[in-house]
Amino acid sequence: MTNGGHIREEDLPLLAAGALPEEECAALRAHAAECAECAARLAEARGRAAMLALAAPQEKPAATIKAELFARIRAEREKEERYRWPVRHGADEGPKDAGRTARVGWWSWGLAAAAGLLLVMAGVEWRESQRLSKELEAANHKIVDLTNERQRTEMLMDVLAAPDTLSVKLAGTPEAEKATGIVRYNARKGMVLYTAVLPPLPAGKIYQMWLVPVAGAPISAGIFAPGAHGMRQLWTAEVPLNSEAKAFAVTIEPAGGVPQPTGPKVLLGTS
Repeated sequence: MTNGGHIREEDLPLLAAGALPEEECAALRAHAAECAECAARLAEARGRAAMLALAAPQEKPAATIKAELFARIRAEREKEERYRWPVRHGADEGPKDAGRTARVGWWSWGLAAAAGLLLVMAGVEWRESQRLSKELEAANHKIVDLTNERQRTEMLMDVLAAPDTLSVKLAGTPEAEKATGIVRYNARKGMVLYTAVLPPLPAGKIYQMWLVPVAGAPISAGIFAPGAHGMRQLWTAEVPLNSEAKAFAVTIEPAGGVPQPTGPKVLLGTS
């Protein structure tokens, strides 16, 4: 099932196609839910399986099948009524006519059963198509999420590794003496990356990062709230390209942020 703690390569296409026993599929899906690497590989396998499924010709019952079947049933019943008409009007029905009526009645009921079976099969096929469509949509969303996350990680690594990226340490002010933070800023790319340890916010308030340029008014670099239990988080923001920074500051502002700083400073650092 797993190799070195991960789903075996040969099991991925089978799992993506649902071709493994249900118990084994459940165990592998549970593992993929906890393992980012296997989740990514499974998403790729599902994508390949979906492409193969889309490449295959799709068989779909005709939209008129129900009407055609019931039209045939009505026609057979009309024939049966014509055979039985002399009997209802007192005419003698010979053994030959009786046999014909019995055969027509049997065919009518057989046709109705076949029609019902075809309708059931069409319903099953439709439900299966809906299920596969939902799984394909979920797989596509997962692929998009993984692609976006990969691109974001590549962007972060690119900014951090660039020789012209500034590193600015932020220190707490009297408003929050124990607060700390670090800013990484690349003016050429217009990217600000920062992390901070700050006290919890009052209700209806938010922290806002500011780039203080050499000339002009402060530029907002995003709003943020500290992580639960003091957990460190990384926030990113885009600012106008080639903005020469003199300092960075964090203020407490109303929820949603403001165009220009109005609240007390809790972090400050010069570049």
